[in-house]
Amino acid sequence: MKSLAKIFPRYFILLLVMLIASSSLLQIHSLAQQPRVCVVHLDMAIDEGAATFIDRAFNDCRGSDLIVIAISSNGGYLASAQKIINTTSSSRIPCVSWVPPGSQAYSAAALIAFLCRSLYMGSGSAIGAVTPYPTDNKTVEAVRGLLTSLMVRMLGDREDVRRLAHEMVVKSRTLDDSEAVRLGVAKKADSVEDIARMELNTTRISVVDFYPSAWEKLVSLLSNPVVYSVMLASGVLLIIVEILTTGFQGYGLAGALLILLALYAMSMVPPDLLAVLVLLSGVVLLAIEMIKPVSGALAISGAILTVVGLVMTFRSAPPEIMTPSVYVVSGGLGAVAVLAILTGLKGAEALRMKRRSIEEELVGAIGIAKTDIGEVQPGVVYVANEEWTAYSVKGSIPQGSKVRVVRVEGLKLYVEKVEEK
Repeated sequence: MKSLAKIFPRYFILLLVMLIASSSLLQIHSLAQQPRVCVVHLDMAIDEGAATFIDRAFNDCRGSDLIVIAISSNGGYLASAQKIINTTSSSRIPCVSWVPPGSQAYSAAALIAFLCRSLYMGSGSAIGAVTPYPTDNKTVEAVRGLLTSLMVRMLGDREDVRRLAHEMVVKSRTLDDSEAVRLGVAKKADSVEDIARMELNTTRISVVDFYPSAWEKLVSLLSNPVVYSVMLASGVLLIIVEILTTGFQGYGLAGALLILLALYAMSMVPPDLLAVLVLLSGVVLLAIEMIKPVSGALAISGAILTVVGLVMTFRSAPPEIMTPSVYVVSGGLGAVAVLAILTGLKGAEALRMKRRSIEEELVGAIGIAKTDIGEVQPGVVYVANEEWTAYSVKGSIPQGSKVRVVRVEGLKLYVEKVEEK
């Protein structure tokens, strides 16, 4: 009896552990069997940031059973909406659009709402007002034709559908959720589970949410016409300042980057080219720091731009081409590059430690006055194998006199006459 009393607790604990493990395995198996639904939260302006976000989300959602584009936007740009339409049209994953409760899909966002196979709307939501700006006939007709084709593809080629598309564009007609459901334009859904029940015949789903990243939000900000116009103007001014300034100051490179970002925001530079140019900018800064050491700021800026450029390059590459061998080769080459950069920076640091400043080299140096030099009227002296603008610190110094440099202010020398013995 005593031995049974000792053994029983051990068997009980073992049995309890086995039951817990079995339950966990069953839960994992159950989750694996659940349909995967990607919810892409498009709660931003329809611009280049939104187009980049949708492209990333659809790539990451491969293998899912359903994509739900949850729209909450007042609209944006027609060109960006067209990019999003092209991205979703080439996807093989079933896609539905959803205007969540209390949200809206106006202007360009309404175009996106009709690009999937079904439209769902929550309580208190609205859609419409697709009138473009500027409202010239050519633009209006282009948008009307695009919206009509999208609505006909989703809802069927019916006269009432074509009339509604015309009114949304020409008369800025807007529908609330109740009217949209009554007209057969949308289906009522207040949650993702409601959509899954109608699309997948189940509410037991695995939901994966996608939100805009910090980079995509930054691209969205840069896509604002006011922002990219200021960037473009600032970039040009910085390049002009670089041209007018003696020596390399970094203004030109900063200006070039601003111009590149502005052109990217204006959809004039593709993402892969922008990534390469940012990467090259970082490499140029690192090279300048190694060849002609200026300050540690150039090395830090170069390293940051290089890393940003590499990340952008990887993100812009299609997932299909990113095989394990590509990662291995890239990693090996990257390690060699990092070693070379560190070696170069160490050499640059050593050069910077040995180099004396201009002031250290000039103060106390002896030269010759090439012209008369006064305390107020500047002259020219020949010191350290170069001609310099100089002022006298005491009295007037005649041409041909020996002078000694007392101090240096920028590119101006202050000298005193050396008395002949």
